[in-house]
Amino acid sequence: MLIALIKGAMLIVFGIWLLKSPLESLTKLSLIFGILIIIGGLLEVGLAFNNRQTHKSWEWTLTSGILDILLGAFLVANPSFILILITALVSLWLLIRGIILVRYALITQKSNNPNYLYGLIFGIILILLAAIFVWHPEVLGITVAFWTALAFISLGIFRIVLVFKFSSAGN
Repeated sequence: MLIALIKGAMLIVFGIWLLKSPLESLTKLSLIFGILIIIGGLLEVGLAFNNRQTHKSWEWTLTSGILDILLGAFLVANPSFILILITALVSLWLLIRGIILVRYALITQKSNNPNYLYGLIFGIILILLAAIFVWHPEVLGITVAFWTALAFISLGIFRIVLVFKFSSAGN
């Protein structure tokens, strides 16, 4: 029970840290992910060499481990890459959805549907958000950090509540 309580407290502290400096936190998270991927890759390379006598396709495990090491090293060397990648993907998705909504609104306008304006407005908003994210990716980074922080804090509170619920039930 004590371990669950400590985990809950750690999640809350981590969430608060993310809220305190979101862009810096995202960069550090990228570094942590990169380091974890490198460690996983090193373990996989070790596993491949350990099993090369017993597994016929140990080269695939070795290749996978090497690729993980390279990806992890790339992330450690370029911690802002994840923010750039997320920004590009979300912006592209918003742009496509916005264009589809505007097109749909224009089609429904031709059929004299008075609700076409909603689709047109939301489509334009999505296109503008995509442009904002492209020119100011930190806006998306702050948003991602905020929701991630909230998720960690919520999970931490949930774990702590569970600890007290189970301890009051006599378990």
